[in-house]
Amino acid sequence: MTVNDIGKIVLSVGVTQILAELLSRKFIFQSDSYKKAVATFQRAKDKHDKTAAALAAKRLLYQEQQQNPGKKSSQQISTKSLVKDENRLKFESNDVTKTAAEVARRHTSANFSTAIVFCILYRVRATEYSGKIVALLPFEPFHLLQKMMTFRGLAGAAGFESSTEFHFLWVKALGVGGESITKPMAPLSPDINHASQACAFAFIYFLCNMSVKVLINMILGVKPPPGADDGVATLMNSPQSRKMMESFGVDPDEVAGFNKKLS
Repeated sequence: MTVNDIGKIVLSVGVTQILAELLSRKFIFQSDSYKKAVATFQRAKDKHDKTAAALAAKRLLYQEQQQNPGKKSSQQISTKSLVKDENRLKFESNDVTKTAAEVARRHTSANFSTAIVFCILYRVRATEYSGKIVALLPFEPFHLLQKMMTFRGLAGAAGFESSTEFHFLWVKALGVGGESITKPMAPLSPDINHASQACAFAFIYFLCNMSVKVLINMILGVKPPPGADDGVATLMNSPQSRKMMESFGVDPDEVAGFNKKLS
């Protein structure tokens, strides 16, 4: 295991994420346009909540009037008044989803930019560590994991046979009948006994993204306000997105239900 190589990968992921968070905070989340979008969303949300509470109270009074028609009340609620308030609530609800999508769009653009940077970082580092064993795993990963990550970028059609770095684990020799065979050498430690335990850069990079990157985002990242924190789902729930989906023959409610199941 090359501790120095792993340290470089962890450091590069950590520094890149820190820079991405600081730049996003500086140019996006501290900008006047973002602050204005958040303030507009908060006002729309407060107005919607106030209207919803008033409508709920009015519905209770209306139900009491229907159950006790002879009872006099200081405030008489008509069906027309309820319909009017319900339409108002629907309009304010659309306003909330529209302003929430505007806030979520800025967070999504920041996340998308960070993803592009990390794709570039992966390409650069993967080229640097191409054909090089970065670590030795204490277990033998299953075939799909080997194919996708642990052997990704290592030389040889079988993932290891033409890589000189695997020669400390496996050597080619001649069998009894003169045929070429591959046999294991003595393991470096009791935990290392098979060449499939070799680990390429891609797996270490993946683990760093799932740990170091997430941890830094939790510490330095700017979280969207409640109600605009569903990411792409918030964008898809906006009136414009719903109209676009309907124009393509897609039911927005089905998409929303599918997103809820995934979350």
